[in-house]
Amino acid sequence: MSSVEDYISTRLVMRDSRASVLELAKVMVDSNVSSVAIIDEMEQQQRNNKQVIGILTERDIVRSIAKGASPAAITAGSLMSSYPVLSIRKDQPIEEAALMMVRNKVRHLLVEDPAHNKVIGMITTTDLARYLKKKMKETTTIPRPKEDDEKELQRQEEKQQQQSQPQREYSSETLVSEVWELYF
Repeated sequence: MSSVEDYISTRLVMRDSRASVLELAKVMVDSNVSSVAIIDEMEQQQRNNKQVIGILTERDIVRSIAKGASPAAITAGSLMSSYPVLSIRKDQPIEEAALMMVRNKVRHLLVEDPAHNKVIGMITTTDLARYLKKKMKETTTIPRPKEDDEKELQRQEEKQQQQSQPQREYSSETLVSEVWELYF
């Protein structure tokens, strides 16, 4: 079973909430990331701890510019998503990250290392797409059955369809496909 740690974006970029959106857009391009973890440096210097207070994404920046805002005049703190910043432990299954994203309709989750009590990365829908791609490659083709076997398989499939009840749990494939929909 794959864990969140296997797929996290290791390049976690953190910036202060007072940084301009223009500055952060440049950082995203230079770092080749789609989001930045936002901290409040003044508050954190007092505590000697970097706690993330929000996330700013490329999408947030594009929306603000489309509304006519000047990227040089807007700060990260005024634009970031700050409703409870969601996080997941690095040792949790990747499917759990997908489920959190689907349930909360988000595209980014912070990844925490509980042993060190700190944020170590971020997992995104792009990371989940990499997981899906790997999972699809692992699927092997089944040799084609003989004609008699084919008829028996068809009868078994029909019987299963008649007996099957709707699933209440998400399969990993269903979760990832729903996250894929979030991606677009």
